[in-house]
Amino acid sequence: MNYYVKKCLPFVLAVSFFLAGASYALAGAEASGKILLLYYSKTGNTKAACEALGKALNADIREIKDRNSRDSGPGIIGAMLKINLGMQTDTDPEKIDFSPYKNIIVAAPVWASKLGLAMKTFIENNRFDGKDVIIFITADSFIDEKYQEKHRQLVKDSGGTVLGNFQVQATDLVNKEKVPRTKEKIVEEALKFVPQMQKSLAGK
Repeated sequence: MNYYVKKCLPFVLAVSFFLAGASYALAGAEASGKILLLYYSKTGNTKAACEALGKALNADIREIKDRNSRDSGPGIIGAMLKINLGMQTDTDPEKIDFSPYKNIIVAAPVWASKLGLAMKTFIENNRFDGKDVIIFITADSFIDEKYQEKHRQLVKDSGGTVLGNFQVQATDLVNKEKVPRTKEKIVEEALKFVPQMQKSLAGK
């Protein structure tokens, strides 16, 4: 090694370490601002709401699917039984790499006062350690706090920190009967939560 190389080597190493540290810091900063929106949807109501929320929040969107059909009566009844018995289903995907994200929104319809079986299963089978999580649900009627706490506990048990709960009703009460809302109405109601979601994710 000649004289000039020896003299320059400490400087080159110092610059290399600085650049590596800066790259790591930038990557961390980028990850901390990224949002992943995960949703399960059976009828399309939650999907419509989440597609609109994803655009408004500039979030990456991933759909969680149930590999078992829930389109027919037996499929729905089977899902309800599994939920009440604490059982799981098969999801697609089974796992997701959360490392690029600091903030995660989990969204699903509510069945028997619990998150839809596919989303419930997915949360149970993934770790949300170090992630800030928002829960968004669609339901035929307003979900009481005691059930919302169970949704939060599900995420907490998987390591996540829950920043808030948001819910949109999929029906209106007309003459004492539940009438399904249009997807446009559900989207409209969901978008009203965007400012509050942004504040929650920003830690305000």
